[in-house]
Amino acid sequence: MMPGSPFTGERDAAGDVIPSIGFAVVVCMCVAAGLAFAVHMTDAPTDHRSFAIEDRINPNDASPASLGRLPGIGPARARAIVDYRRRRLERNSDGLTFGRPQDLEEIAGIGPATATTVSPWLSFGAPSADEQPGAGQKR
Repeated sequence: MMPGSPFTGERDAAGDVIPSIGFAVVVCMCVAAGLAFAVHMTDAPTDHRSFAIEDRINPNDASPASLGRLPGIGPARARAIVDYRRRRLERNSDGLTFGRPQDLEEIAGIGPATATTVSPWLSFGAPSADEQPGAGQKR
């Protein structure tokens, strides 16, 4: 081995090299860096507990852009949610397409895992007046 290598050191009775203190320091630094990274990842700002209820997205009236920001949704699924919502409201004008996260599973490409993932970022309620069918039309 080269002089100054962290593996240089004395030999034990069996002739195996005993690592130097430098090697132990390098190992400890690697472990510490790994732990720091793990702690950083668990404190990610996307933690749903930091979202106020007014910051959550109501899938009954959210735009495709808002829905697309949800984890696992993206632009294509966001458009599919809006299209599904419009079709359902044309058939049933009760105004409430989605009442719980599991209702999103009716959309192609959204299963139980995705519904569970987005649920902390959702709020449910009736859509605003401008999203309901016939809004803005004279009666």
